[in-house]
Amino acid sequence: MNPFLIRAVIFDFDGVLFDSEPVRFRAGAEALAQIGVTLAWEDFVRCWLGRTDEAGLTEILGNRFASEGPQVIERRNAIYEQRLDEVQPYPDAGRFLRRIPQGTRLAIATGSRRAEVEGILWRAVMTQSFQAIVTAEDYTRPKPAPEPFQIAARLLQLSPASCLVVEDSPAGVAASEAAGMPVVAVERGREVLGLERATWKVATLDDLTLTPRGEVVVRGNPIGSGRQP
Repeated sequence: MNPFLIRAVIFDFDGVLFDSEPVRFRAGAEALAQIGVTLAWEDFVRCWLGRTDEAGLTEILGNRFASEGPQVIERRNAIYEQRLDEVQPYPDAGRFLRRIPQGTRLAIATGSRRAEVEGILWRAVMTQSFQAIVTAEDYTRPKPAPEPFQIAARLLQLSPASCLVVEDSPAGVAASEAAGMPVVAVERGREVLGLERATWKVATLDDLTLTPRGEVVVRGNPIGSGRQP
């Protein structure tokens, strides 16, 4: 028996709805290179993926963050904003959105800034698809803390257990667990440590379906398998 009856889906943004992470990585690497710091993809995934710029760069720069971090963030933001046209939606995310039963509420909870998120959504003509958008400006404790997801649930006026999170980062999976929300981790051909804590893992969002009743159906897994609430 499926222990979850879902009334809303809360999406992470980068790497879940949009293929923005390579663009964000290149912008961050370029900004860090200006202070002599080399950013490897593996370090980006471990420290920065799914988190705010402040949280990620604090881990990358350590005690250098106080003096150099704000300038790196400013440069990273400027570079990324110049490249928003390179960010494209994932086709499987679009197909999943179209399969979600009518009446299911939709939200975004992300570590990205609102200007970035709204700019990308506007270009993709998706701004009106979401009833709540929670960005880095809206909370003080970023993922892996549960606050971004808790705020999204409050805006949707729903209990945490009725909100399904879709994530691609260990920080996001940990945040959903702390919020008491079931979470699907989408891998898309990547192996990322920490995703095994998710309620379910899928290769793509084509493997994920919600029934009109709100049950989670994952291709290749029996209904109700995975981490329990």
